[in-house]
Amino acid sequence: MDPQDRIEWVSPIASDNYAEYFDQALLDRLGVANLKVPLSDFWPPRGPRWDGLAKSESGKFILVEAKAYIEEAVDYGSRAGAESLEKIKAALASTKEAFSATKDAPWEAPFYQYANRLAHLYFLRSLNGLDAYLLFLYFADAPDVTNPSTIQQWQGAERLCKKALGLGDHQFAHCARTLIWGVPDMFTHLQ
Repeated sequence: MDPQDRIEWVSPIASDNYAEYFDQALLDRLGVANLKVPLSDFWPPRGPRWDGLAKSESGKFILVEAKAYIEEAVDYGSRAGAESLEKIKAALASTKEAFSATKDAPWEAPFYQYANRLAHLYFLRSLNGLDAYLLFLYFADAPDVTNPSTIQQWQGAERLCKKALGLGDHQFAHCARTLIWGVPDMFTHLQ
């Protein structure tokens, strides 16, 4: 992204009571309309709830998934009904192929949240041709969680997750990124 490209955060924001969005509401919040492939054709209702959404003046869309401790990143799969689960499996399979992931890698557990976020990036970029980006934001040494994770622990967890999902080099490397931010450092920079 061009450092001069102005970004507007549309969620969570104070004027909206810090709401987080999902399904059609996430697309509405970003101002995305007239898709080639509707979200409802790709993913069933009650999809991922996004921790942050932004758009840029040049037409880029940014999705943010944030975590404050490692255990929060482990998810043993969807609790969807049979029909919805079939749609999820199909979406994950096409995403897995697009990401050139190892065929035998399990995308439905234990890193289902990570996989479904990648699926939504694939949906926006590949199926709909939008200039979309995904940021996995991990907070290290967060003082308000029971079991805070260090920067090094997050780095190890990220490596493990990518290995478990069979991710190596892929066409989305430039638009699916990770940022690990030390909470104590954050407050130092804000002073």
